[in-house]
Amino acid sequence: MRALLIAILALLWLLLGWLYYKDYNKCCVQKQVIPTLEKTERTGPLLFLWGSSAPILGESWPRMRDSLTALVSATTKLEISGWYCTNAAPDETDSTAYKRALETRKLFTNLTDDQVVILTKSVTCDSSDVGQKIESVSFASRIYTENIKEIDDKTLIYFPPNSTNKLNSAEVEKYLDDVAERVLKSSESVNITGHTDNVGDATQNLKLGQKRADVVAKYLISKGVQKEKLIVSSKGEETPIADNNTADGKAKNRRTELQIIK
Repeated sequence: MRALLIAILALLWLLLGWLYYKDYNKCCVQKQVIPTLEKTERTGPLLFLWGSSAPILGESWPRMRDSLTALVSATTKLEISGWYCTNAAPDETDSTAYKRALETRKLFTNLTDDQVVILTKSVTCDSSDVGQKIESVSFASRIYTENIKEIDDKTLIYFPPNSTNKLNSAEVEKYLDDVAERVLKSSESVNITGHTDNVGDATQNLKLGQKRADVVAKYLISKGVQKEKLIVSSKGEETPIADNNTADGKAKNRRTELQIIK
């Protein structure tokens, strides 16, 4: 009899415990909910679909276009750089970037071709951008005169004919004044490289390019820039940027390139 009573009590204990556990889970323990993260669609004044060169315009595009157009003047051009993802071939290529820049240029109906510079640029994209709208064009206002031409991250400085000993240009001096002021306030350095056309002896052209690069370097030093911040060299006729078979091409090749290194 005693054993039967103990068995009944044990059974009741288990039953009460099970009922308590069931009710506790039902009323007091909330199931963990894992939220689903949805990717927010990118917005902006000017976007492109992955691998596409067709512009997607946002509501703020007209305002942005007008602001960029206002930067163009007699001495400045609008630089349009199309981007492509280097890690996304064959969907993204340099050709894709060039087409993006050209399609964007068409949106500036008030500008002539002489007021616009088209470039391409390679960037590394996130894999999550595949199939999404992406920013694939950038803009910049660049000085573009007879003596100074800013292209991408370089400045081309042109000397008057037969000039190697001094700048002979107030415009170039003013530009270099600004460069010196910037470098003096930062940890940046300046790469200066002299170039020539292919007229004459290659060895002499190498020396000529060096003389013109030295003139620019000496001017910056006269404005307080430390010599240690300047990298000065010449490539002579080795790297033309235009056709040396034409007078205009030769003139474009006779240049000193200045690049600020961060």
